[in-house]
Amino acid sequence: MKILTLGSINIDFNYSVAHITTPKETQASTGLEMFPGGKGLNHALTLARAGLEVQLAGMIGENGVQMLHMIEDSGVDTSLVRTIEGEQTGHAIIQVDEVGQNAILLYGGANRKIDEAYVDEVLENYGEGDILVSQNEISCLEYIIDRAYEKGMYIVLNPSPCTQELLRQDLTKVSMFFLNEVEGRAMTSYVQPGDILIHLEELYPDSEFVLTLGAQGAFYKKGQSQCYHPALSVPVVDTTAAGDVFEGYFLAAHLQGKNPTEALKYATYAAGLAISHPGAAYFSAPTAEEVTAFMQHPRHTSAG
Repeated sequence: MKILTLGSINIDFNYSVAHITTPKETQASTGLEMFPGGKGLNHALTLARAGLEVQLAGMIGENGVQMLHMIEDSGVDTSLVRTIEGEQTGHAIIQVDEVGQNAILLYGGANRKIDEAYVDEVLENYGEGDILVSQNEISCLEYIIDRAYEKGMYIVLNPSPCTQELLRQDLTKVSMFFLNEVEGRAMTSYVQPGDILIHLEELYPDSEFVLTLGAQGAFYKKGQSQCYHPALSVPVVDTTAAGDVFEGYFLAAHLQGKNPTEALKYATYAAGLAISHPGAAYFSAPTAEEVTAFMQHPRHTSAG
């Protein structure tokens, strides 16, 4: 079994603000930091820190090369990443408020240059039983899913951003969805978690679902199997990439044979550590050893 993350690679510009800026408002930022980011990079990095071998594929501009060296130090294989001359690396403008919540504006850049020829090249050495992790921050996603499905790969999708173009695709080919309540509402038109899960299963009856609800915890559902784990009450510094860290650790536990209840717990503790640190996954994603130690000696109470 091989694991491939084919997804976005961004430079994150994190602006510290008193509150998330509202329409027509101008406010001054009290700080600016730059981090490696993008869901593809975050997922690959988290899986590697969780102890799995993972290969990252995607496209960057010349201003993104330094990021590759940073994540290679964490054990991510970046040999499939391509640099496009004259193109900007994708980036995100992220507002982080005083209680750690965020608002994110994406610019696709090189992430939108992924084409069918590159997808074929990337998937050439992958086949039945291998794992594909992707999301909707890149171009050519429909072709990626179709080709991976033809190869018999286990397809993991984070449907973010959840666009009408995405929802017109045949997502019945997806093996496991990771989504939050915003994406769940966009996919089903329902608000309550139970309703979201029921209608997701009606739409995609052969898929597994992990629905994250921030401070309200997370659900797993597959057929008649459903479980829940509350979030942890920990000091919140920055929620950026917390969902990506949660996904990486749940998937790592799932692939290592843990049951869904155990996987939710493992992912919850990993995300709890992540939100206690500033920045995207490069700075906030814990190692497996750190998560294990935190579970044995927690500094928290359940939030729900």
